[in-house]
Amino acid sequence: MSLPKQFCCIDVECVATGRRHDERGVAYVAMVDQDEHLLLKRKVRPSGKVENYLTPLTGLRPGDLGGAPPLEEVRREVVALLGPSMVLVGQGIANDIGWLDLVEGRDFAYSIDLAQVFKTYNSRYNSYSFFSLQHEANTLLGPGTITEQHDPMSDAKVSIQLFKRYYKNEIQLQQAKRELLRARRPTSLAKKHDYNYQGVCMARYFPQKCTCGAPCST
Repeated sequence: MSLPKQFCCIDVECVATGRRHDERGVAYVAMVDQDEHLLLKRKVRPSGKVENYLTPLTGLRPGDLGGAPPLEEVRREVVALLGPSMVLVGQGIANDIGWLDLVEGRDFAYSIDLAQVFKTYNSRYNSYSFFSLQHEANTLLGPGTITEQHDPMSDAKVSIQLFKRYYKNEIQLQQAKRELLRARRPTSLAKKHDYNYQGVCMARYFPQKCTCGAPCST
Protein backbone atom coordinates (compact mmCIF):
# COMPACT_ATOMS: atom_id res chain seq x y z
CA MET A 1 0.00 0.00 0.00
CA SER A 2 1.39 3.38 -0.93
CA LEU A 3 1.02 6.54 1.12
CA PRO A 4 -1.47 9.19 -0.06
CA LYS A 5 0.10 12.28 -1.64
CA GLN A 6 -1.43 14.61 0.95
CA PHE A 7 -2.53 13.60 4.42
CA CYS A 8 -2.84 14.89 7.96
CA CYS A 9 -4.11 13.82 11.36
CA ILE A 10 -6.83 15.49 13.42
CA ASP A 11 -7.17 14.62 17.09
CA VAL A 12 -10.10 15.77 19.24
CA GLU A 13 -10.34 15.57 23.03
CA CYS A 14 -13.68 15.88 24.83
CA VAL A 15 -14.82 16.78 28.33
CA ALA A 16 -17.97 15.43 29.99
CA THR A 17 -20.94 17.78 29.74
CA GLY A 18 -23.12 15.41 31.79
CA ARG A 19 -22.91 12.11 33.61
CA ARG A 20 -24.08 9.92 30.71
CA HIS A 21 -21.51 8.34 28.41
CA ASP A 22 -23.09 10.13 25.44
CA GLU A 23 -22.74 13.56 27.02
CA ARG A 24 -19.43 14.90 25.78
CA GLY A 25 -18.27 18.19 24.31
CA VAL A 26 -15.24 19.07 22.19
CA ALA A 27 -12.63 20.88 24.28
CA TYR A 28 -9.33 20.49 22.41
CA VAL A 29 -8.44 20.08 18.73
CA ALA A 30 -5.04 19.53 17.12
CA MET A 31 -3.96 19.02 13.50
CA VAL A 32 -0.59 17.73 12.34
CA ASP A 33 0.53 17.41 8.72
CA GLN A 34 2.32 14.51 7.02
CA ASP A 35 5.71 15.97 7.99
CA GLU A 36 4.62 16.07 11.67
CA HIS A 37 4.37 19.85 11.66
CA LEU A 38 1.69 21.37 13.84
CA LEU A 39 -1.05 23.00 11.76
CA LEU A 40 -3.48 23.88 14.53
CA LYS A 41 -3.89 23.48 18.28
CA ARG A 42 -6.98 25.07 19.82
CA LYS A 43 -8.86 24.75 23.05
CA VAL A 44 -12.61 24.92 22.53
CA ARG A 45 -15.39 26.31 24.73
CA PRO A 46 -18.09 23.63 25.07
CA SER A 47 -21.63 24.82 24.40
CA GLY A 48 -22.90 23.61 27.79
CA LYS A 49 -21.70 23.29 31.37
CA VAL A 50 -18.65 21.09 31.95
CA GLU A 51 -19.58 18.29 34.34
CA ASN A 52 -16.09 16.81 34.49
CA TYR A 53 -12.87 17.73 32.70
CA LEU A 54 -11.76 14.07 32.62
CA THR A 55 -8.31 15.39 33.44
CA PRO A 56 -6.48 12.04 33.31
CA LEU A 57 -7.59 11.73 29.68
CA THR A 58 -7.65 15.34 28.45
CA GLY A 59 -5.05 17.08 30.60
CA LEU A 60 -7.58 19.87 31.07
CA ARG A 61 -8.55 21.43 34.40
CA PRO A 62 -11.08 24.02 35.59
CA GLY A 63 -10.12 27.39 34.16
CA ASP A 64 -8.26 26.01 31.16
CA LEU A 65 -11.08 26.80 28.74
CA GLY A 66 -11.65 30.39 29.81
CA GLY A 67 -11.61 32.62 26.73
CA ALA A 68 -11.54 29.65 24.37
CA PRO A 69 -13.49 30.08 21.10
CA PRO A 70 -16.68 28.12 20.35
CA LEU A 71 -16.53 24.92 18.32
CA GLU A 72 -17.90 26.46 15.12
CA GLU A 73 -15.06 28.99 15.02
CA VAL A 74 -12.43 26.27 15.44
CA ARG A 75 -14.24 24.09 12.92
CA ARG A 76 -13.92 26.84 10.29
CA GLU A 77 -10.18 26.98 10.94
CA VAL A 78 -9.91 23.22 10.48
CA VAL A 79 -11.89 23.25 7.22
CA ALA A 80 -9.67 26.05 5.86
CA LEU A 81 -6.64 23.78 6.34
CA LEU A 82 -8.21 20.82 4.57
CA GLY A 83 -9.48 20.43 1.01
CA PRO A 84 -10.93 17.82 -1.36
CA SER A 85 -7.53 16.16 -1.88
CA MET A 86 -6.60 15.83 1.79
CA VAL A 87 -6.68 12.35 3.37
CA LEU A 88 -7.40 12.18 7.10
CA VAL A 89 -5.49 9.64 9.19
CA GLY A 90 -6.02 8.77 12.83
CA GLN A 91 -7.05 6.36 15.54
CA GLY A 92 -10.83 6.07 15.42
CA ILE A 93 -10.75 8.99 13.00
CA ALA A 94 -14.49 8.69 12.32
CA ASN A 95 -15.11 10.05 15.82
CA ASP A 96 -12.97 13.13 15.16
CA ILE A 97 -14.69 13.65 11.81
CA GLY A 98 -18.05 13.43 13.51
CA TRP A 99 -17.21 15.85 16.30
CA LEU A 100 -16.12 18.45 13.74
CA ASP A 101 -19.02 17.73 11.38
CA LEU A 102 -16.69 17.19 8.42
CA VAL A 103 -18.03 15.74 5.20
CA GLU A 104 -16.11 13.28 3.02
CA GLY A 105 -15.80 14.48 -0.57
CA ARG A 106 -16.36 18.09 0.44
CA ASP A 107 -14.01 18.84 3.33
CA PHE A 108 -11.58 15.97 2.72
CA ALA A 109 -10.99 13.11 0.24
CA TYR A 110 -11.32 10.03 2.48
CA SER A 111 -10.07 8.73 5.83
CA ILE A 112 -7.86 5.90 7.08
CA ASP A 113 -8.44 4.51 10.57
CA LEU A 114 -5.30 3.26 12.32
CA ALA A 115 -7.44 0.96 14.46
CA GLN A 116 -8.42 -0.83 11.26
CA VAL A 117 -4.86 -0.80 9.90
CA PHE A 118 -3.53 -2.57 13.01
CA LYS A 119 -6.48 -4.85 13.79
CA THR A 120 -5.21 -8.42 14.10
CA TYR A 121 -6.82 -11.83 13.94
CA ASN A 122 -6.49 -13.50 17.33
CA SER A 123 -6.67 -17.28 16.94
CA ARG A 124 -7.00 -17.72 20.69
CA TYR A 125 -10.43 -16.07 20.67
CA ASN A 126 -11.30 -16.70 17.01
CA SER A 127 -11.92 -12.98 16.51
CA TYR A 128 -10.15 -9.74 15.63
CA SER A 129 -8.30 -7.76 18.28
CA PHE A 130 -8.24 -3.98 18.22
CA PHE A 131 -5.65 -1.89 20.04
CA SER A 132 -5.52 1.55 21.59
CA LEU A 133 -3.23 4.26 20.21
CA GLN A 134 -1.31 4.10 23.49
CA HIS A 135 -0.65 0.37 23.03
CA GLU A 136 0.32 0.79 19.38
CA ALA A 137 2.69 3.66 20.14
CA ASN A 138 4.36 2.21 23.23
CA THR A 139 4.80 -1.21 21.62
CA LEU A 140 5.98 -0.09 18.20
CA LEU A 141 7.65 3.28 18.83
CA GLY A 142 9.00 2.71 22.32
CA PRO A 143 7.79 2.57 25.95
CA GLY A 144 6.43 5.85 27.28
CA THR A 145 5.69 7.31 23.84
CA ILE A 146 2.12 7.94 25.05
CA THR A 147 1.08 8.10 28.68
CA GLU A 148 -2.47 7.73 29.98
CA GLN A 149 -2.99 11.50 29.91
CA HIS A 150 -3.62 12.52 26.33
CA ASP A 151 -2.35 15.56 24.51
CA PRO A 152 -4.00 15.99 21.10
CA MET A 153 -0.87 17.36 19.43
CA SER A 154 1.30 14.49 20.67
CA ASP A 155 -1.35 11.91 19.77
CA ALA A 156 -1.64 13.35 16.26
CA LYS A 157 2.13 13.32 15.73
CA VAL A 158 2.37 9.72 16.94
CA SER A 159 -0.46 8.73 14.61
CA ILE A 160 1.41 10.20 11.65
CA GLN A 161 4.60 8.36 12.68
CA LEU A 162 2.81 5.02 12.93
CA PHE A 163 1.05 5.55 9.63
CA LYS A 164 4.20 6.44 7.71
CA ARG A 165 6.21 3.61 9.20
CA TYR A 166 3.76 0.74 8.74
CA TYR A 167 1.04 1.53 6.21
CA LYS A 168 3.26 1.26 3.14
CA ASN A 169 5.19 -1.85 4.23
CA GLU A 170 3.09 -5.01 4.48
CA ILE A 171 5.95 -7.13 5.90
CA GLN A 172 6.63 -4.65 8.70
CA LEU A 173 2.91 -4.27 9.32
CA GLN A 174 2.40 -8.01 9.79
CA GLN A 175 5.35 -8.13 12.18
CA ALA A 176 3.90 -5.16 14.08
CA LYS A 177 0.57 -6.94 14.46
CA ARG A 178 2.30 -9.95 15.99
CA GLU A 179 4.12 -7.68 18.44
CA LEU A 180 0.86 -5.94 19.39
CA LEU A 181 -0.77 -9.29 20.15
CA ARG A 182 2.16 -10.44 22.29
CA ALA A 183 2.66 -7.24 24.26
CA ARG A 184 0.72 -6.60 27.45
CA ARG A 185 -1.96 -3.97 26.93
CA PRO A 186 -2.33 -0.98 29.25
CA THR A 187 -5.42 -0.79 31.43
CA SER A 188 -7.68 2.05 30.32
CA LEU A 189 -8.86 4.77 32.69
CA ALA A 190 -12.42 3.54 32.25
CA LYS A 191 -11.56 -0.01 33.23
CA LYS A 192 -9.48 1.14 36.20
CA HIS A 193 -12.57 2.87 37.58
CA ASP A 194 -15.02 0.11 36.62
CA TYR A 195 -16.38 2.32 33.81
CA ASN A 196 -17.57 5.09 36.14
CA TYR A 197 -15.13 7.96 36.72
CA GLN A 198 -16.20 10.37 39.47
CA GLY A 199 -19.86 9.74 38.70
CA VAL A 200 -19.45 9.95 34.91
CA CYS A 201 -20.36 6.81 32.97
CA MET A 202 -17.51 5.62 30.74
CA ALA A 203 -19.20 2.49 29.36
CA ARG A 204 -20.11 3.61 25.85
CA TYR A 205 -18.80 0.34 24.39
CA PHE A 206 -19.62 -1.90 27.37
CA PRO A 207 -23.38 -2.17 27.87
CA GLN A 208 -22.93 -4.67 30.70
CA LYS A 209 -21.08 -1.95 32.67
CA CYS A 210 -23.31 1.00 31.76
CA THR A 211 -24.83 2.86 34.72
CA CYS A 212 -26.46 5.76 32.88
CA GLY A 213 -28.94 4.04 30.58
CA ALA A 214 -27.78 5.83 27.43
CA PRO A 215 -27.56 3.75 24.20
CA CYS A 216 -24.26 1.92 23.87
CA SER A 217 -22.13 1.49 20.75
CA THR A 218 -21.02 -1.90 19.53
